[in-house]
Amino acid sequence: MRMKLAGRDSYGKIPKVFTNNDIVQMEFDIHDFANLPEKIDEYFYTGTINAHGHRWKLKVLPRGKKYYDDNESVSISLVYAGENTQTDPVVTNAWIRTKTTNREIPRHAFSKGLNNNVFSFHNIATREDMIENDCDEAGTLTITVELQVATEKRSVWYPQLTCCETTTIGSQLYNSPETSDITFIIGASKKEFYGHKCVLSVRARVWYELVLTEESSSENNNNICIVLADVDETVFEVLLTFVYTGNVPTLGDDNDEEELAKLILLVANRFGVTELKLYMESILVEKFLVPSNAAALLVFADSYTCPLLKEVAMDTYMTDSTTFMNAEDNWNKLQESSKLLTELLVYTNKDRSKRYNSSVVDDDVDELDVTSLRECLQHFNLDVDGSREMLVQRWKEIESTLT
Repeated sequence: MRMKLAGRDSYGKIPKVFTNNDIVQMEFDIHDFANLPEKIDEYFYTGTINAHGHRWKLKVLPRGKKYYDDNESVSISLVYAGENTQTDPVVTNAWIRTKTTNREIPRHAFSKGLNNNVFSFHNIATREDMIENDCDEAGTLTITVELQVATEKRSVWYPQLTCCETTTIGSQLYNSPETSDITFIIGASKKEFYGHKCVLSVRARVWYELVLTEESSSENNNNICIVLADVDETVFEVLLTFVYTGNVPTLGDDNDEEELAKLILLVANRFGVTELKLYMESILVEKFLVPSNAAALLVFADSYTCPLLKEVAMDTYMTDSTTFMNAEDNWNKLQESSKLLTELLVYTNKDRSKRYNSSVVDDDVDELDVTSLRECLQHFNLDVDGSREMLVQRWKEIESTLT
């Protein structure tokens, strides 16, 4: 018996998880450490550094706390200096290092308020050892903090895929030279793949129209040959597999896999395999979009009509604009488009609180997010591809028929 997921609901606050967020590094220089005036139990705070959109500083006891021992062992604490409360703490992994010491702060929730904003290490090393082994020739002690911040796992919209069983005709026909009436010659290696007009006419209309064009100019209509020298063989195989079986690729989360996801999206878009294009857009949102590459993905999304990816990239700018802009090459490319910069500015001032409800037609359509618009159109079995403006227009046409 085959089971299908009818739906999913959730209750409670979404847990924060560590994905492939970048680990950022903060460095705190303490000059003339050997001659600092603080006595046992006395401390000072460093200045603050902004990392992952939050402010951090160190609390340092150069001669330690008398409560622990009399050996003047140095104590160092990571202090959260931001505004998040206990209801929305900043969840981190962190490491505090000097030349010879290394302390890990395991998953910890920082928030504003006494005792909630600090994680301390006492007796890291004796003051004497730290002066001798960790300070440089000028007497400066450098304390490095590496920080990773957890984020709420995104609830990402996915298209409803037309999946096929492995025993269906499509799966049996897949890449079959015996029954094919189309031969594709792909890439620099001229690898051959086999297709069927009848399948493409249902699953990939743009592709099918390309076949018809080639057929009209070919002398041999029994087997049409189409050469696509500029298409990657791996990507083409993913596309053909999806068209025949509905199976989607399984991708990891490294940079090469991100580039593969983009290529699959581009080729799916080129040949009108809309379901796969929308699926790959959702994968880019869920697996690969982080503050350090959000500017690049924003440019990509704008260029290839990926409104969901574009919207989430803009949301990322709002939550961590520092990291977003610090990726200089990506930020510079974004700045080349004054239109896109203007869109980003306008977006930051919009109300994004409205959500689609299938039982209510919302009067303020222009304020709905892309996920809500797509869910609405999907509810009415309408096309969910296209720019956000196109989705809004389709939704308004629905309104006119319901009011």
